[in-house]
This record gives sequence, structure tokens and C-alpha cells, in this order.
Amino acid sequence: MKGLRVSFWLMCATAVLGTLFLATLFSRKTAVAAPVTAPATTIVVNSGKDLDTSDGTTCATQPCTLRRAVIQARNSPKPVLITFDIPATAEEGYNSTLQIWKIQFIGISSAANATLRYLNGDITIDGSTQPGGRTTGPKIILVGPGTGQSDGLKLGETATQNNNVIRGLGFQMFKTHIYVNSSSNLIEQNWFGLSDDGTNIVLRGGGASDGSGNTGVSVGANITNNVIRHNVFTGIAGVAAAINGNTTTFAYNYIGTIANGTVPGKTTDPSLVCTQWDWLGGSGISVSGNGNLIEENVFAGLRIAVAPPTIQADTIRLGNDNHIIRYNKIGLDVNNNEIGVCGRGVYLQSGTKYNQILHNQIIEPGLSGISLNDSPVVSTSDANTLRTNNIKRSTPWGQLPGSDNPEDAIQLAKNLPLAFRNFKPGKVASINGTLVSGTSGDGSPCPNCLIEVFLDDTDNITEALYSFGVVTTDASGNWSITLPARLTAEQGLRTTSTTTQPNIITGMSAGTTTGLSVLYRAGYALYLPIIRRQ
Repeated sequence: MKGLRVSFWLMCATAVLGTLFLATLFSRKTAVAAPVTAPATTIVVNSGKDLDTSDGTTCATQPCTLRRAVIQARNSPKPVLITFDIPATAEEGYNSTLQIWKIQFIGISSAANATLRYLNGDITIDGSTQPGGRTTGPKIILVGPGTGQSDGLKLGETATQNNNVIRGLGFQMFKTHIYVNSSSNLIEQNWFGLSDDGTNIVLRGGGASDGSGNTGVSVGANITNNVIRHNVFTGIAGVAAAINGNTTTFAYNYIGTIANGTVPGKTTDPSLVCTQWDWLGGSGISVSGNGNLIEENVFAGLRIAVAPPTIQADTIRLGNDNHIIRYNKIGLDVNNNEIGVCGRGVYLQSGTKYNQILHNQIIEPGLSGISLNDSPVVSTSDANTLRTNNIKRSTPWGQLPGSDNPEDAIQLAKNLPLAFRNFKPGKVASINGTLVSGTSGDGSPCPNCLIEVFLDDTDNITEALYSFGVVTTDASGNWSITLPARLTAEQGLRTTSTTTQPNIITGMSAGTTTGLSVLYRAGYALYLPIIRRQ
């Protein structure tokens, strides 16, 4: 009855963070919007057909298809706005039941090796401009040629062809749906891999392992300031988004769900979870480059069609430095239903530094909640700060076959520096009613460190169910915190420590957070490796 034991505190945590998520979803959703510039040229797509694969025919030849509109936009006065006014007839791809228009492409552009020519800067394609149609999702659905082995759109033929916008479109049957090769582009309010009605997945044609595409959005290296927000990515076999550039914002997206942020196909049979009979939500995202922001996204039901020993994809795979990962729901749908994900929650690759993993909810991950890794052949991971991440799992963490690293709520891989792995987080010295007092961990002096105190229950599964807050130790490493209520007999505390000075953990910088401590309980003495009543 694990859920009953911690239901109050977990309900509080979920409610608070869920409220924060929804509040920011509506109050901050335009916070990163670029100033609107009136178009110098407007091109109206008036046909849902794709009549040829010419790389030179423009809308001077009617009707004006999307392919022709993009070709014309490339050489028109900028900025260019491509709008839609397609007749509501079946021959123009109109579905009267769903009130959508589907554009079936017949081939690729030879110049771009993608379905359409490159968007060469300051071009907006806005599917929401189509008159009539539904208001519950994209009105215009783009369908790739063949069996999904062709790419969709490419933004930027060169790295300087910036400021393109892709808005209000559905993407089906592409390999990589959108390539981003330039800076300051905006991709918003699109569906990737969803069925026409947004309630299922459209597979590419190669079976479940092919997914609904190889990549949703791929951001190239060494480009900056792209924004990807308010999109839905489902069933992607590779990664929903490969963020290889710098200072990208990836926010308010749903990954692995249907259009409304839920996962109706998730099995409730424990023996079928993350097997071929479970919901095929696809993969998570990969983040490299430098200084990217991943915030307030919903990741739920992630699973790719692989068989052991291949492991399930990580929800957020983090490489390189200075990223902020905050306020994401991992394993919770938009309504806070516990769905889980089949891989790890957040995986920090070897050599990552100065990353902030803050205020995330990681619920029922298939592998570790947060995994910290390193390698002797690359620079040492350092100064990765973990703060107020709630991590919950109802079954033991386990260990992958052939691995010497047991999975854990916060996994410290054995290739990390020994000084880091052996550093003990803050120790609870006494629990007196609601007053908790503590010191530095045994043999691990931590003056002026930040101690975070978490609620856990008393089963054998290490978790961080709720953060009671962060306190600062004095020069001797002593600290205290007041809980909002007394612990029950089935509750305990765990801690982490974060350094505020360099070399507190030998060889590591300020801002380095440890793994979770052992469990501390009121009225009990701790004798490793078990807990016994006094």
C-alpha cells in the first residue's frame, strides 16, 4: 500500500507542481515570442494537391500549391507569409468529418533532398490561416511521399538563413520531419506523428520499430536561439527532438502522448508494461550544444519498439554544458495521471558540466530517475546541480544485465570520480517532532553547503517523494529544518548536499550535487545496511 503511505505528501507535490505547470503554460506561453513583423509578401496556397516535383515552378503557374509557394517565397521580398485558402472539397484533400485538409506529396525536391525546397530565411508557413476547419488541432496535414523515408522541411540552406516560422501543421510519414539548419526559427503548435484526429499514432510503414518518424525536429550544431514550443511528438523512433545547437528553448511540448496530453492506450497490467503490447509513445529528446532550456514539457508513455538487450531510450539525454532542465513532467500526463516512461528520466552523459536539473517530476521511470555518468577518456563531469526533483517508483530499481551500475533514483555511475561517489550527503542527527537537525555526512565536511531534505517511505525503494526545502549549513556543517508536520511511522527522510565552494568534493567545482542519502527515521537508529528499532 505504498501509494496510501505517501499519498498526502505526493498529492501536495503533484498539485503544487501541476498548478505551476498549468499556470505557466497559459501565463508564459508567449514569453519567448519574437516581435511580429508585417510581411512584405503574402503568398496564398489555394490547392491541396502536389502536382509536380519541379524545383522552379512558382505560383505564377496556378494553382498555387505549397511546393510552388515555397519556391516563390525564396526569391520574394522578405519577410514572406505563406497562408492557406484551399477549397473544402474532397479532390483538394478536404475531410469533411474532421474538417482538415491533407496535402499528399508525390516526391522530394532534388535541390533540398527533402519534400520541399529549403526555407531560406524570413519565411513563415502558417496552417492556422486556413479559413474554416477545426479549432482543436492543425487544419493542414502534410503527408510525406513513399513510406516515410523522405525528410520534410529544412529551415536554412545556410546557417544565416534565419527567422523562419512553422506553425499549425501536422506532419505524417516523414523520416525527419523538420531540419533546423539556421538560427532564430520558431516551430509551434504542430503535430508530429499523430493520426488525423490526434488520438493515435501514424507509423511510417516499416512496422513498430520504424515509429512515426526517425526524428521530429533536428536542430543542427552551432546555431542559436531556436524556439520549439506547444507541439506534440508521438511515436518517434529516434528522438522527438535532437537539440544540437545552442540556446534553444524547448517548452510546453507534449512528448509520447496524444494531442490532449494524455495516454489512453497505456496498459495497466504490470506484466505488459513496456512490452510490445504497451503504448508506443516513442522516444524522448537529446540535448547537446550549450546553454539550452528545456522547461515545462510533458513526457509520458515513452516506449520504442526494441527488444532486450537494447534498452529503452532516455527521456532527456543530456550532453555538454550549461543546460537548464526545469519544471518538466516525466511519467505524468497533463492531468497528473501516473503513466511512467520506459527508459531513464534524465541521463547526463560523460563530461557534462554546469547543468541545472530543477523542479522536475520523475514518476515511474523504467530505469534510473536521474543518471550521472563519466568516462576516463573525456573531461570529468562537474558542477551539475540537482534541486527539488521528485522521483517516485513503485518497484525495485533493479540492474541491467551485464552492468555493474545498479539503477537508482539518482544513479552515480562507477566511472565517476571516487571522491564524488564516496562523498556522503548531509546527515540527519535528530528528528524531534517537526524539528530536524543535522550535520555534514560522515567523513564528508561540507561547510556552507546546501542541504535538501526529501520525504520517502520505508520500503526498500530509494525515492525522493517530496522536497521539504533547502537549508544552508554553517561553517561547521550543521543545519536544521522544520517540517510542516510530524513524520508517521512509515515515513522517513533523505538528503542531498550541493557544494557552494570549489574543492569541497575533491577536484570538483561549486554547484555539485550528491546522490541521495540513506533513509533516516524518527525514533529509530540507523545500522547499515538495515534499520532496526531502538
